[in-house]
Amino acid sequence: MIQNGKAPIWFRIIGIFAFLWNGLGVGAYASDIMMTAEDFAKLSKVEQDLFASRPFWATAAFAVAVIAGFLGSIMLLLRRPIAVRLFLLSLIAVLVQFSSYFILDGYAEYISQTGWWMPVSIPIFAVGFLLFARWAENNRILR
Repeated sequence: MIQNGKAPIWFRIIGIFAFLWNGLGVGAYASDIMMTAEDFAKLSKVEQDLFASRPFWATAAFAVAVIAGFLGSIMLLLRRPIAVRLFLLSLIAVLVQFSSYFILDGYAEYISQTGWWMPVSIPIFAVGFLLFARWAENNRILR
């Protein structure tokens, strides 16, 4: 697996993808918490209702999910075993965050307008990054 102390190129490619994906999540969270009244007014009525009725714990889970995932991807690139624990924390926070969607009125309508890509891909990638980091740890790529 490891030659000359360097991880294989495919490992770095996956790590960079994880970094970019989770970086987009951090960007989405930042834009979410820095939304101005003008930005809020530009949202559709369904989006405004969802945003206004979202419980605090769902917003907190969003923050934990993206920050843990971003830090996990950095640790993955640095080949540190803590990446596994950070990706696990991120996955748990994603599941908590997404559980709020089942209790918010109007989420099904919102998804029918915007599509299922993100609500499906986010948990899949969270699981995938965790499994990949665990695999890398078990195969001594993480040191």
